[in-house]
Amino acid sequence: MSKTPWEELETACAALQELRPAVHGQVHEGAHILGVLELGEGSVVLPGTVIEGHVRIGRNCRIGPNAYLRGETSIGDNCVIGNAVEVKSSLLGNKVFVSHLSYIGDSIIRDDVNVGGGCIFSNFRHDAGEIRMPWQGNLLPTGRNKLGCLVGEHCRIGCKCVILPGRVLPPGTWTTPGSVVR
Repeated sequence: MSKTPWEELETACAALQELRPAVHGQVHEGAHILGVLELGEGSVVLPGTVIEGHVRIGRNCRIGPNAYLRGETSIGDNCVIGNAVEVKSSLLGNKVFVSHLSYIGDSIIRDDVNVGGGCIFSNFRHDAGEIRMPWQGNLLPTGRNKLGCLVGEHCRIGCKCVILPGRVLPPGTWTTPGSVVR
């Protein structure tokens, strides 16, 4: 059985905790680095952005303005994390665009994904119970009460969508604006 998404997050989290500062891009005055940042060549962190925890950002990315990256987060190459976007303890692949007003919590987003404005990738059940996730044909307990979603390659998430905890969007999924993925 391949590694589950929650195991992938845990492995990446442990690796990111070993991250050392390395800034090869540009951090604008007015951005606040309160943790450890590895920033790739050609990437820019714009004013008002706050980075806490251990954050790796690849090459040729645009972060902010006013973005909030926290926890152990990894962002691939050629990504945009835009105005008022919060990303917490998540793994984002290459060419991921979350341009404005969205929350990504404890999630994995594969390559070539566009997230419309005002989306919420929820990571917590109201009853604080254990999150279960479908994986390889089974609904599995994850042992976690914080877990977002897995978004496959080439997905398009419409504006103002909400994805509930523990959901999986297969590669190529398109959601309509305002939908709730239950």
